[in-house]
Amino acid sequence: MGRSPHLLLAVSGHGYGHLAQCAPVVQALRERLPELQLTVMSELPRALLERWLVGEFTAIQAVIDPVLRMHSAWEVDIAASREAGNEFHRHWSADLRREIERLHSIDPDVVLANIPYRLLLAARQAGIPAVALCSLNWAAVYAAYCGTQAPDRVLLEQMWSGYRAAEMFLAPTPSLAMPQLENLRAIGPIARRGRSRRACLHAALSLPPTTRVVLVVLGGIPTELPLENWPAREGVAWLIPDRVQTGRNDLFDLGRLPMPFIDALASADAVLTKPGYGTYAEAVCNAVPILTLSRPDWPETPGLNDWAREYGCLEEITPAQFHAGDWLRALDRLWRQPQKRPPEPEGIPQAVMVLEDFLAGASRAALPTG
Repeated sequence: MGRSPHLLLAVSGHGYGHLAQCAPVVQALRERLPELQLTVMSELPRALLERWLVGEFTAIQAVIDPVLRMHSAWEVDIAASREAGNEFHRHWSADLRREIERLHSIDPDVVLANIPYRLLLAARQAGIPAVALCSLNWAAVYAAYCGTQAPDRVLLEQMWSGYRAAEMFLAPTPSLAMPQLENLRAIGPIARRGRSRRACLHAALSLPPTTRVVLVVLGGIPTELPLENWPAREGVAWLIPDRVQTGRNDLFDLGRLPMPFIDALASADAVLTKPGYGTYAEAVCNAVPILTLSRPDWPETPGLNDWAREYGCLEEITPAQFHAGDWLRALDRLWRQPQKRPPEPEGIPQAVMVLEDFLAGASRAALPTG
Protein backbone atom coordinates (compact mmCIF):
# COMPACT_ATOMS: atom_id res chain seq x y z
CA MET A 1 0.00 0.00 0.00
CA GLY A 2 1.42 3.39 -0.99
CA ARG A 3 1.77 6.36 1.29
CA SER A 4 -0.89 9.03 1.66
CA PRO A 5 -0.59 11.96 -0.77
CA HIS A 6 1.41 14.85 0.64
CA LEU A 7 0.83 18.52 -0.21
CA LEU A 8 3.20 21.32 0.72
CA LEU A 9 1.39 24.64 1.00
CA ALA A 10 3.81 27.58 0.85
CA VAL A 11 1.99 30.80 1.69
CA SER A 12 3.30 34.35 1.85
CA GLY A 13 3.23 36.14 5.18
CA HIS A 14 2.25 39.49 3.63
CA GLY A 15 -1.00 40.14 5.50
CA TYR A 16 -3.80 37.59 5.56
CA GLY A 17 -4.91 37.76 1.92
CA HIS A 18 -2.62 35.06 0.59
CA LEU A 19 -3.80 32.58 3.20
CA ALA A 20 -7.39 33.67 2.50
CA GLN A 21 -6.95 32.72 -1.15
CA CYS A 22 -5.48 29.27 -0.71
CA ALA A 23 -7.04 28.03 2.55
CA PRO A 24 -10.53 27.45 1.08
CA VAL A 25 -8.95 25.44 -1.74
CA VAL A 26 -6.90 23.31 0.65
CA GLN A 27 -9.92 22.72 2.89
CA ALA A 28 -12.01 21.59 -0.08
CA LEU A 29 -9.16 19.36 -1.26
CA ARG A 30 -8.95 17.73 2.18
CA GLU A 31 -12.68 16.99 2.05
CA ARG A 32 -12.08 15.21 -1.25
CA LEU A 33 -8.91 13.49 0.01
CA PRO A 34 -9.28 12.84 3.76
CA GLU A 35 -5.98 10.96 3.80
CA LEU A 36 -4.05 14.00 2.50
CA GLN A 37 -0.96 14.93 4.49
CA LEU A 38 -0.50 18.68 4.72
CA THR A 39 2.66 20.64 5.46
CA VAL A 40 2.44 24.43 5.62
CA MET A 41 5.51 26.63 5.13
CA SER A 42 5.06 30.31 5.98
CA GLU A 43 6.13 33.23 8.14
CA LEU A 44 2.59 33.33 9.50
CA PRO A 45 2.23 32.03 13.08
CA ARG A 46 0.69 28.63 13.59
CA ALA A 47 -2.16 30.10 15.65
CA LEU A 48 -3.28 32.11 12.63
CA LEU A 49 -2.90 29.12 10.28
CA GLU A 50 -5.12 27.08 12.61
CA ARG A 51 -7.90 29.67 12.28
CA TRP A 52 -8.02 28.99 8.55
CA LEU A 53 -6.97 25.35 8.21
CA VAL A 54 -9.12 22.78 10.02
CA GLY A 55 -7.41 19.49 10.80
CA GLU A 56 -3.87 18.29 11.39
CA PHE A 57 -0.93 19.76 9.57
CA THR A 58 2.81 20.20 10.01
CA ALA A 59 3.94 23.82 10.20
CA ILE A 60 7.38 25.03 9.10
CA GLN A 61 8.18 28.63 10.07
CA ALA A 62 10.24 30.09 7.22
CA VAL A 63 10.90 33.25 5.24
CA ILE A 64 9.89 32.26 1.72
CA ASP A 65 9.54 35.59 -0.08
CA PRO A 66 10.59 39.21 0.45
CA VAL A 67 7.18 40.58 1.34
CA LEU A 68 6.52 44.27 0.86
CA ARG A 69 7.35 46.46 3.82
CA MET A 70 4.42 48.68 4.73
CA HIS A 71 3.87 51.99 6.50
CA SER A 72 0.21 51.01 6.92
CA ALA A 73 -2.33 48.65 5.39
CA TRP A 74 -2.28 50.63 2.13
CA GLU A 75 1.05 52.53 2.12
CA VAL A 76 4.13 50.72 0.78
CA ASP A 77 7.54 51.56 2.25
CA ILE A 78 9.39 51.58 -1.07
CA ALA A 79 12.93 51.98 0.30
CA ALA A 80 12.50 49.19 2.85
CA SER A 81 10.83 46.95 0.26
CA ARG A 82 13.74 47.39 -2.14
CA GLU A 83 16.18 46.63 0.66
CA ALA A 84 14.24 43.47 1.58
CA GLY A 85 14.21 42.37 -2.06
CA ASN A 86 17.94 42.90 -2.45
CA GLU A 87 18.65 40.98 0.75
CA PHE A 88 16.44 38.06 -0.31
CA HIS A 89 18.23 37.82 -3.67
CA ARG A 90 21.76 38.52 -2.39
CA HIS A 91 22.80 34.84 -2.30
CA TRP A 92 20.33 33.59 -4.88
CA SER A 93 22.18 30.47 -6.10
CA ALA A 94 23.17 29.25 -2.64
CA ASP A 95 19.69 29.89 -1.23
CA LEU A 96 18.12 28.12 -4.19
CA ARG A 97 20.26 25.04 -3.48
CA ARG A 98 19.20 25.10 0.16
CA GLU A 99 15.56 25.39 -0.93
CA ILE A 100 15.99 22.30 -3.12
CA GLU A 101 17.54 20.38 -0.22
CA ARG A 102 14.70 21.43 2.08
CA LEU A 103 12.13 20.25 -0.45
CA HIS A 104 13.83 16.87 -0.69
CA SER A 105 13.72 16.58 3.13
CA ILE A 106 10.02 17.51 3.26
CA ASP A 107 9.32 15.18 0.33
CA PRO A 108 5.92 16.44 -0.83
CA ASP A 109 4.14 15.03 -3.85
CA VAL A 110 2.95 18.48 -4.96
CA VAL A 111 3.74 22.06 -3.96
CA LEU A 112 1.02 24.74 -3.86
CA ALA A 113 2.58 28.21 -3.67
CA ASN A 114 0.93 31.57 -2.97
CA ILE A 115 3.24 33.16 -4.15
CA PRO A 116 6.91 32.43 -3.26
CA TYR A 117 8.77 32.30 -6.57
CA ARG A 118 12.13 30.85 -5.48
CA LEU A 119 10.35 27.83 -4.03
CA LEU A 120 8.63 27.25 -7.38
CA LEU A 121 11.99 27.25 -9.16
CA ALA A 122 13.42 24.91 -6.51
CA ALA A 123 10.50 22.53 -6.97
CA ARG A 124 11.10 22.44 -10.73
CA GLN A 125 14.77 21.62 -10.21
CA ALA A 126 13.91 19.05 -7.54
CA GLY A 127 11.47 17.32 -9.89
CA ILE A 128 8.42 18.04 -7.73
CA PRO A 129 5.23 19.29 -9.45
CA ALA A 130 4.36 22.80 -8.30
CA VAL A 131 1.27 24.93 -8.81
CA ALA A 132 1.13 28.67 -8.15
CA LEU A 133 -2.18 30.15 -7.02
CA CYS A 134 -2.63 33.89 -6.66
CA SER A 135 -4.40 36.92 -8.07
CA LEU A 136 -1.04 38.68 -8.50
CA ASN A 137 2.69 37.99 -8.51
CA TRP A 138 5.58 39.65 -6.70
CA ALA A 139 7.42 40.46 -9.93
CA ALA A 140 4.62 42.73 -11.15
CA VAL A 141 4.19 44.29 -7.72
CA TYR A 142 7.93 44.84 -7.24
CA ALA A 143 8.17 46.39 -10.71
CA ALA A 144 5.32 48.79 -9.87
CA TYR A 145 7.06 50.14 -6.77
CA CYS A 146 10.77 49.35 -6.93
CA GLY A 147 11.68 48.33 -10.47
CA THR A 148 13.20 51.62 -11.57
CA GLN A 149 16.91 50.95 -11.11
CA ALA A 150 19.25 48.81 -13.21
CA PRO A 151 19.94 46.18 -10.47
CA ASP A 152 16.19 45.66 -10.11
CA ARG A 153 16.09 44.03 -13.55
CA VAL A 154 18.18 41.12 -12.26
CA LEU A 155 15.80 40.60 -9.35
CA LEU A 156 12.78 40.82 -11.62
CA GLU A 157 14.13 38.21 -14.03
CA GLN A 158 14.80 35.84 -11.12
CA MET A 159 11.24 36.41 -9.90
CA TRP A 160 9.76 35.71 -13.32
CA SER A 161 11.93 32.61 -13.72
CA GLY A 162 10.33 31.21 -10.58
CA TYR A 163 6.78 31.86 -11.74
CA ARG A 164 7.52 30.42 -15.17
CA ALA A 165 8.85 27.28 -13.49
CA ALA A 166 5.42 26.40 -12.07
CA GLU A 167 3.54 23.65 -13.85
CA MET A 168 0.55 25.99 -13.79
CA PHE A 169 -0.21 29.45 -12.39
CA LEU A 170 -3.86 29.58 -11.31
CA ALA A 171 -5.22 33.14 -11.37
CA PRO A 172 -8.55 33.52 -9.54
CA THR A 173 -11.05 36.11 -10.76
CA PRO A 174 -10.41 39.04 -10.58
CA SER A 175 -6.67 38.84 -11.17
CA LEU A 176 -3.87 41.11 -12.29
CA ALA A 177 -3.03 40.74 -15.98
CA MET A 178 0.07 38.54 -16.31
CA PRO A 179 0.97 38.37 -20.02
CA GLN A 180 4.53 37.34 -19.10
CA LEU A 181 3.31 33.87 -18.03
CA GLU A 182 2.49 31.20 -20.61
CA ASN A 183 1.51 28.79 -17.82
CA LEU A 184 -1.33 31.05 -16.63
CA ARG A 185 -4.80 29.58 -16.20
CA ALA A 186 -7.73 31.76 -15.21
CA ILE A 187 -10.24 30.32 -12.75
CA GLY A 188 -13.30 31.69 -10.98
CA PRO A 189 -13.41 33.63 -7.70
CA ILE A 190 -12.10 32.11 -4.48
CA ALA A 191 -14.01 33.05 -1.34
CA ARG A 192 -15.59 31.48 1.70
CA ARG A 193 -19.33 31.66 2.07
CA GLY A 194 -20.62 32.57 5.52
CA ARG A 195 -24.01 32.25 7.19
CA SER A 196 -25.92 35.46 7.70
CA ARG A 197 -26.71 35.43 11.44
CA ARG A 198 -27.92 38.98 11.92
CA ALA A 199 -30.13 38.20 14.92
CA CYS A 200 -27.24 36.46 16.66
CA LEU A 201 -24.90 39.35 15.83
CA HIS A 202 -27.27 41.98 17.20
CA ALA A 203 -27.93 39.91 20.31
CA ALA A 204 -24.21 39.41 20.96
CA LEU A 205 -23.66 43.18 20.73
CA SER A 206 -26.88 44.08 22.60
CA LEU A 207 -28.01 46.16 19.63
CA PRO A 208 -31.53 46.88 18.39
CA PRO A 209 -32.39 44.76 15.34
CA THR A 210 -32.55 47.86 13.11
CA THR A 211 -28.93 48.86 13.80
CA ARG A 212 -26.62 48.65 10.80
CA VAL A 213 -23.27 47.01 11.54
CA VAL A 214 -20.12 47.91 9.59
CA LEU A 215 -17.17 45.53 9.73
CA VAL A 216 -13.70 47.16 9.56
CA VAL A 217 -11.11 44.90 7.87
CA LEU A 218 -7.68 46.11 6.77
CA GLY A 219 -6.06 42.82 5.82
CA GLY A 220 -3.77 41.94 8.70
CA ILE A 221 -1.21 44.75 8.23
CA PRO A 222 -0.79 46.67 11.53
CA THR A 223 -2.51 50.04 11.08
CA GLU A 224 -3.48 52.60 13.67
CA LEU A 225 -7.16 53.43 13.39
CA PRO A 226 -8.17 57.11 13.75
CA LEU A 227 -10.53 56.37 16.63
CA GLU A 228 -10.33 59.96 17.87
CA ASN A 229 -12.11 61.03 14.65
CA TRP A 230 -14.31 57.98 14.23
CA PRO A 231 -17.78 59.08 13.09
CA ALA A 232 -20.82 58.42 15.23
CA ARG A 233 -24.38 58.04 14.04
CA GLU A 234 -27.43 56.68 15.75
CA GLY A 235 -28.36 53.32 14.25
CA VAL A 236 -24.80 52.46 13.07
CA ALA A 237 -22.30 50.27 14.96
CA TRP A 238 -18.71 49.36 14.06
CA LEU A 239 -16.92 46.03 14.41
CA ILE A 240 -13.17 46.64 14.74
CA PRO A 241 -10.55 43.85 14.74
CA ASP A 242 -8.69 45.23 17.78
CA ARG A 243 -9.44 45.60 21.44
CA VAL A 244 -11.11 48.99 21.76
CA GLN A 245 -11.39 51.03 24.96
CA THR A 246 -12.95 54.32 23.96
CA GLY A 247 -15.92 54.56 26.27
CA ARG A 248 -18.19 54.57 23.20
CA ASN A 249 -21.11 52.20 22.91
CA ASP A 250 -20.98 51.90 19.11
CA LEU A 251 -17.46 50.42 18.75
CA PHE A 252 -17.09 46.66 19.30
CA ASP A 253 -14.21 44.20 19.32
CA LEU A 254 -14.61 41.70 16.48
CA GLY A 255 -12.47 39.15 18.32
CA ARG A 256 -15.04 38.81 21.09
CA LEU A 257 -17.89 37.76 18.84
CA PRO A 258 -19.23 34.22 19.40
CA MET A 259 -19.13 33.41 15.69
CA PRO A 260 -16.54 32.80 12.97
CA PHE A 261 -15.22 35.82 11.09
CA ILE A 262 -16.85 34.77 7.83
CA ASP A 263 -20.28 34.63 9.52
CA ALA A 264 -19.69 38.08 11.02
CA LEU A 265 -18.88 39.35 7.53
CA ALA A 266 -21.95 37.71 6.01
CA SER A 267 -24.09 39.26 8.79
CA ALA A 268 -22.71 42.79 8.38
CA ASP A 269 -24.38 45.62 6.48
CA ALA A 270 -21.10 46.82 4.95
CA VAL A 271 -17.35 46.29 5.17
CA LEU A 272 -14.84 49.14 5.44
CA THR A 273 -11.56 48.02 3.86
CA LYS A 274 -8.81 48.76 1.34
CA PRO A 275 -8.27 47.13 -2.09
CA GLY A 276 -7.15 43.54 -1.56
CA TYR A 277 -8.37 40.26 -3.01
CA GLY A 278 -9.43 38.39 0.13
CA THR A 279 -11.86 40.87 1.66
CA TYR A 280 -13.21 42.01 -1.72
CA ALA A 281 -13.92 38.46 -2.89
CA GLU A 282 -15.54 37.40 0.36
CA ALA A 283 -17.63 40.56 0.61
CA VAL A 284 -18.89 40.36 -2.97
CA CYS A 285 -19.58 36.61 -2.81
CA ASN A 286 -21.54 37.17 0.43
CA ALA A 287 -23.45 40.17 -0.99
CA VAL A 288 -21.93 42.63 1.51
CA PRO A 289 -21.41 46.23 0.25
CA ILE A 290 -17.81 47.54 0.26
CA LEU A 291 -16.65 50.96 1.41
CA THR A 292 -13.02 51.09 0.29
CA LEU A 293 -10.08 53.43 0.61
CA SER A 294 -8.72 54.67 -2.69
CA ARG A 295 -5.38 53.04 -3.45
CA PRO A 296 -4.35 54.10 -6.96
CA ASP A 297 -0.76 52.85 -6.67
CA TRP A 298 -1.71 49.22 -5.91
CA PRO A 299 -1.56 47.24 -9.20
CA GLU A 300 -4.70 45.21 -8.44
CA THR A 301 -6.92 48.18 -7.60
CA PRO A 302 -8.49 48.87 -11.05
CA GLY A 303 -9.41 45.22 -11.63
CA LEU A 304 -10.69 44.69 -8.11
CA ASN A 305 -12.83 47.83 -8.15
CA ASP A 306 -14.27 47.11 -11.60
CA TRP A 307 -15.21 43.57 -10.54
CA ALA A 308 -16.70 44.71 -7.23
CA ARG A 309 -18.83 47.32 -9.02
CA GLU A 310 -20.02 44.78 -11.60
CA TYR A 311 -21.00 42.05 -9.13
CA GLY A 312 -21.52 43.95 -5.88
CA CYS A 313 -21.74 47.43 -4.36
CA LEU A 314 -18.69 49.68 -3.95
CA GLU A 315 -17.94 53.22 -2.84
CA GLU A 316 -14.50 54.82 -2.47
CA ILE A 317 -13.14 57.25 0.10
CA THR A 318 -9.71 58.85 0.24
CA PRO A 319 -7.17 58.17 3.01
CA ALA A 320 -7.68 61.80 4.08
CA GLN A 321 -11.41 61.16 4.50
CA PHE A 322 -10.62 58.00 6.46
CA HIS A 323 -8.31 59.79 8.89
CA ALA A 324 -10.82 62.64 9.29
CA GLY A 325 -13.74 60.27 9.85
CA ASP A 326 -15.52 61.82 6.88
CA TRP A 327 -17.20 58.88 5.23
CA LEU A 328 -20.82 58.71 6.41
CA ARG A 329 -22.12 60.28 3.19
CA ALA A 330 -20.19 57.72 1.14
CA LEU A 331 -21.71 54.99 3.31
CA ASP A 332 -25.19 56.37 2.61
CA ARG A 333 -24.47 56.31 -1.14
CA LEU A 334 -23.28 52.73 -0.78
CA TRP A 335 -26.48 51.66 0.97
CA ARG A 336 -28.59 53.28 -1.74
CA GLN A 337 -27.05 51.09 -4.44
CA PRO A 338 -29.19 48.20 -5.66
CA GLN A 339 -28.05 44.76 -4.54
CA LYS A 340 -26.84 42.35 -7.20
CA ARG A 341 -26.80 38.58 -7.33
CA PRO A 342 -23.43 37.49 -5.92
CA PRO A 343 -21.15 35.30 -8.04
CA GLU A 344 -20.37 31.71 -7.12
CA PRO A 345 -16.82 31.03 -5.82
CA GLU A 346 -16.17 28.67 -8.71
CA GLY A 347 -12.41 28.99 -8.39
CA ILE A 348 -12.38 26.63 -5.40
CA PRO A 349 -13.56 23.44 -7.16
CA GLN A 350 -11.57 24.39 -10.25
CA ALA A 351 -8.34 24.66 -8.27
CA VAL A 352 -9.14 21.47 -6.37
CA MET A 353 -9.53 19.59 -9.65
CA VAL A 354 -6.12 20.77 -10.81
CA LEU A 355 -4.44 19.75 -7.56
CA GLU A 356 -6.18 16.36 -7.54
CA ASP A 357 -4.85 15.70 -11.05
CA PHE A 358 -1.29 16.58 -10.04
CA LEU A 359 -1.49 14.50 -6.86
CA ALA A 360 -2.87 11.56 -8.82
CA GLY A 361 -0.08 11.93 -11.36
CA ALA A 362 2.54 11.99 -8.61
CA SER A 363 0.98 8.88 -7.06
CA ARG A 364 1.11 6.99 -10.37
CA ALA A 365 4.71 8.05 -10.90
CA ALA A 366 5.63 6.67 -7.46
CA LEU A 367 4.17 3.21 -8.12
CA PRO A 368 6.76 0.44 -8.57
CA THR A 369 7.09 -0.90 -12.09
CA GLY A 370 7.33 -4.48 -13.17
